[in-house]
Amino acid sequence: MYRSNGNFEAYSRPPKPEGVGDRRAYFVGSGLASLAGALFLIRDAQMPGSAITIFEELDIPGGSMDGILDRDKGFIIRGGREMEAHFETLWDLFRSVPSLDTPDASVLDEMYWLHKRDPSSNPCRAIHKRGSVLPEVTDLTLTTKSIEELVALALTREEDLDDKRIDEVFSDEFFSSNFWLYWATMFAFEPWASATEMRRYIMRFVHHISTLSDLTSLRFTHYNQYESLILPLVSHLKSQGVTFRYGVIVEDVLMSASVGKKHATQIQLHSRDQDERIDVGPKDLVFITNGSITESSTYGDNDTPAPVITDRGGAWSLWKRMAARDRSFGRPETFCENIPEANWTISATVTLLDDRIAPYIERLTGRDPHSGAIITGGPCSIQDSNWLYGFTMSRQPHFASQDAEKGGLNLQAQHVS
Repeated sequence: MYRSNGNFEAYSRPPKPEGVGDRRAYFVGSGLASLAGALFLIRDAQMPGSAITIFEELDIPGGSMDGILDRDKGFIIRGGREMEAHFETLWDLFRSVPSLDTPDASVLDEMYWLHKRDPSSNPCRAIHKRGSVLPEVTDLTLTTKSIEELVALALTREEDLDDKRIDEVFSDEFFSSNFWLYWATMFAFEPWASATEMRRYIMRFVHHISTLSDLTSLRFTHYNQYESLILPLVSHLKSQGVTFRYGVIVEDVLMSASVGKKHATQIQLHSRDQDERIDVGPKDLVFITNGSITESSTYGDNDTPAPVITDRGGAWSLWKRMAARDRSFGRPETFCENIPEANWTISATVTLLDDRIAPYIERLTGRDPHSGAIITGGPCSIQDSNWLYGFTMSRQPHFASQDAEKGGLNLQAQHVS
């Protein structure tokens, strides 16, 4: 979708690129970025789906946009993306994906109708003192000095923020504001995180600052985002002939270089105890989703904490091999090694099998957890938690196979550090 003044150019089909029928496309990883890329190649570039292959190390697609029932650990989800009206590319994507549940409707139609019936809002954005709503919960409590610091950061060039932390550009009073509480718990920031990243988020979400305290700008799916977004997208891609190869580790992508250009020449992968080489033609396309939240995730349970593993191989190893030959591919070790132990975001999926907790949720929010409607509408953060702990309860049931009528409520908890 191309946007200019007005919408004259927003929805027209682009002309078919010359020679697209002679190309193949390969995607390393099956997260949302790869799935979206494949659909846009089919829809906008008019590439045949049969010319597209997606390699995935795991047995299921979706990357970190997951939501599964593990027979040993129960329902698991790493969290949800907080979507809003200006996710233009996402909405453009899902207007072209048929719903699996609603006949003659797209996934976007389905979400839009649901949001109109049950718009998002959060009546309990933050609590303290064991369940009391903050007295100034609707106020961002920013001082004049803190506002000036926010504006100054937005106006600073990125090259002047290299290696600076957030706490190097803000004073102590900023970190005592409700704005910081809401911002940090929504985007998983800590004072020692990157000032550059903080600036980018400010520029991206500045239009939502006024709704940080009630989260009325958010949009939520019916079920978890794996079932509501990933499954219909994968189903549609398969119907178009896209090949999904699971249990495949892409170990290396060889490159050749010419003046001002780099070309992939071969994909080296490992599948089912066999090595494989795929030659890549000069017209072919290779998309690598390097780094990986999925690769870096570890799991714990009621008895065992999630282990701290800073470099698990897979996507990280692929990126390292490519960067070792050509430093223009960056420095992956900066992102996957020497990470302080405190610098982790931990989320937990809690399935409530009885109704002992439901009355507390209803007291805090004024909403019945069994209603099937929005409950917290985003995170409810605990201000006086040393972990910046908080919880979210989406529409119930949060999984299609979950029985909310019999007490099966699903709650996500998260702490930032």
